[in-house]
Amino acid sequence: MDEQMVGAIASLVYCVLQVIGDWMLFKKAGKKGWHSIIPILNIYDEYDICWKGYKGVFFLFLNVVLGVGLAVQETPFLIAALVAGIWALLLQIRQSFKLAKSFGHGFGFGLFLLIFDRLGRVILGLGKSQYVGKDH
Repeated sequence: MDEQMVGAIASLVYCVLQVIGDWMLFKKAGKKGWHSIIPILNIYDEYDICWKGYKGVFFLFLNVVLGVGLAVQETPFLIAALVAGIWALLLQIRQSFKLAKSFGHGFGFGLFLLIFDRLGRVILGLGKSQYVGKDH
């Protein structure tokens, strides 16, 4: 087997683990597992696991503003894109720590999720972590 084939197989295995991990993470939190593979719905449900689902809608809105601002390339739109991008980044950072807390983990795992989001989600979904709720 050549290196490209090994890389492709490793990538496929990692992607399958991500899907299974997210599916199980959602199930542990009382959501339907298949919601994890539906765009937009997965973001709404993930934010609902940690706080209120409307925060996920707000996160999506910020990303739309960011995309439009970068596409239009005019000063007012670029400023709006910059503000939206920073706000979305801060919201996503907070989401990492809230997700860790929702599964009974502390600051360290929140930092791990922030840096290694996909791997951390696989660990939460397939590991022994249990959903403890939004307000713990």
